Amino acid sequence: MLLGLVMFGHTSCKKEGAEDLGLSRANGVYYYHFTDADRLWLQTRQGDEWRLENTSGYQRVYRANVVSNLKAESRKTSMGIPSFSKLLNYYDLVYLYLNRVDSLNKGGTTLRFYRDAAMLTNLNSGGYNEHVSQFYAEGENSEFVGNTDLISDYFSCRGMKFPRGAALNGPFQQLTVRGHTYHEVVAFISTARGSTCRALPPAALQELYYDRQAGLVRMVSQGGEVWERVL
Repeated sequence: MLLGLVMFGHTSCKKEGAEDLGLSRANGVYYYHFTDADRLWLQTRQGDEWRLENTSGYQRVYRANVVSNLKAESRKTSMGIPSFSKLLNYYDLVYLYLNRVDSLNKGGTTLRFYRDAAMLTNLNSGGYNEHVSQFYAEGENSEFVGNTDLISDYFSCRGMKFPRGAALNGPFQQLTVRGHTYHEVVAFISTARGSTCRALPPAALQELYYDRQAGLVRMVSQGGEVWERVL
């Protein structure tokens, strides 16, 4: 794993596919790699801090820890023995961990961005088209009510339901926060929790607004308290 800046260049290898398709070949197998459009989601730097403030002046502060794995290997292991594994493909993957570092100092957000074969349906069990590359985004916020739609959300109960595939390139919402307008915003609105999810207090987050390049810009609690990004 590599820690640090996510505004990376391409891993060097022979490219036989178009950059904007996110697909090439390396060592005889497919390489599902990030494109320039994907990298617009990946501009957070190691140690960056996002500060969101309520009307009382209290701040929630999130610090970024970036973990990237470019040209990672996907392998099929024979009889559980690594030495007999077969290389299936390469892929790009980035984890973005946003940990709270304010006075509460607990909780945060985990985001996962990666390239892989395109899903044929909305279900993982629906199969994949290995000849088509697709960009995926998944996430959870420990303070978010989330929802229990396990099919569409990677994380149970507190998952952030990102758009899929081409929809990650827009269209987006526009949102003005403290006089600054963000043009590429995705809204995460929670649904009622199921019986398998623990109850959360009114301070738990009901709405999250995430800009493709800036990150979290607004949060709204179940009790109606609004938190907005401070630049």
